[in-house]
Amino acid sequence: MTRFRSLWWCGCVFALAVGCGPMQTPLPRRLKDEDQKEVNEAWENALSQANRYDNQTLLDILIVTRGYQHGVDKLEFRSEKRISIGTVVMEIHFDRSAPNEDRFQVKVVDAAGKILRQEKYEREQIERTDKELFVEGDQLKKKKEQGRASPDEVKKLTSIEARYKTIEKISPEYARNEEKKRKEEAEKK
Repeated sequence: MTRFRSLWWCGCVFALAVGCGPMQTPLPRRLKDEDQKEVNEAWENALSQANRYDNQTLLDILIVTRGYQHGVDKLEFRSEKRISIGTVVMEIHFDRSAPNEDRFQVKVVDAAGKILRQEKYEREQIERTDKELFVEGDQLKKKKEQGRASPDEVKKLTSIEARYKTIEKISPEYARNEEKKRKEEAEKK
């Protein structure tokens, strides 16, 4: 029972400090000082005695709390996707002690390793894009539906919707999911 309470405590502290779900953008969230302090304490509680939890319990803790990404000091992530002209290489670089160096890089390289395209996204652009697409877009859509959107807001919403249309054209899975959501919303009305 004591073991369960410790696991539950760790999970609660992590969950309260960092929220739910995996990374929503290509960089982990930077925590406020008080949240970081709670995460640090949870790590100490979980692993200051290195073998305190067995293999499965440690995995449970890390998965439930998303401890592998939230409140970490450094995070490096690399993924690759083969395409007809070569490989898309995506890299995340995060260092809590060097916030100005946070970045998400995307490269397209051919079979010989020649870079065909390379893009670098810094935190400011990523967070602005996330806010535009997920927060402002929803707010503007509601204002338009309520007849309260200004001409500038309607113009901004049209721009955001055009960005989504581009995504739908290249991603059939995304388009199907969006169509399903639209049908569900229509059925609720």
